[in-house]
Amino acid sequence: MRSIDKLIERSSLGTPQARAARRRAPQALVERVVMRTKNIDARQISPEQPHSPSWLNHRQADDGSGQGGLQMLAARKLAPGQFTIRSVRMIGEGGLGVVDEVEVTDTNQTHPVGTRLARKRLGAAWSNDAGAQARFEREIQMLATMQHPNVVSLEGASLPGGERWYVMPLFARGSLRAWQQAGGRFRTVQEVAGFVASIAEALAYAHSLNFIHRDLKPENILISDAGTPVVADWGLGQFVHVHSKVLDLTRGGPMGTHYYCSLEQWSTGRCTAAGDVYSLGVVMAELAAGRALPISPVGAGIQQDIVAGQSWVARNFNATIRRMTAMFPGSRFQSIGEVAKVLRAIASFA
Repeated sequence: MRSIDKLIERSSLGTPQARAARRRAPQALVERVVMRTKNIDARQISPEQPHSPSWLNHRQADDGSGQGGLQMLAARKLAPGQFTIRSVRMIGEGGLGVVDEVEVTDTNQTHPVGTRLARKRLGAAWSNDAGAQARFEREIQMLATMQHPNVVSLEGASLPGGERWYVMPLFARGSLRAWQQAGGRFRTVQEVAGFVASIAEALAYAHSLNFIHRDLKPENILISDAGTPVVADWGLGQFVHVHSKVLDLTRGGPMGTHYYCSLEQWSTGRCTAAGDVYSLGVVMAELAAGRALPISPVGAGIQQDIVAGQSWVARNFNATIRRMTAMFPGSRFQSIGEVAKVLRAIASFA
């Protein structure tokens, strides 16, 4: 598969309008301590652990300036695997989560000072919701378990005793949705197939660990510096169904979260690996067509041809989308790994 670097470079992601859309009012520059998760397992970052030493809970001065907290941190030595960060700018806010850019300010055997990362936490409306908290904690533990080049990596998590959040790499190119909105397009069907095959391989890896994404859409697919896809936002997909109280707050993109949702998930809230197959098929059809195609009712799938012509590539690509997005799960590919193999074959066809 050829990289989409050149297409991204020609897009308007770097224009003042695009930057302004991502910019928010600056937050207080307050340092916090995180633990690099590569040195610990998922249990060691769970909130059920005892609170951290008392000095860790005094990160901010009473006057709100943050200087007291900085002085206290400076007077204490960071434990191995810990580092401190400060908030730089808001990146985005959705119905459930908030993401800001942070900078490493002190470190002990982890990221160099000055490293930029992205921090994710629950939005204010859900910070005290037990269901959202449980899903968010599950997302942290899932990311601590997974290691795959096309799955977002967990770089650290907050120490117990305060607001729960985690940090991940900063993807300067943003999401697949941002690239689409900036005018990004693939040049060939083979490029689409290769790009989506990487996503399918990431999902196959996750499914082998019994992790289902449940909310696959362009907003949740990030683009690396190399132009490859990285799947993010693994924890909150179980909120996506017809009776969800948060669905109205998560309708990002031109068609909304429900557009990518399988019939069984939309109807019952339950989703298996077959639901991820459906969602990825809808994403792939959108990338090939350059626009979201009408789907009615929710979960009905895409049965029309996306690529014109009767070539081997066109026929197999169209057939793959139809099978991936079949209304009933028994009619779809029975594993996302099978999808990945078919897409690699299409991508490699000269």
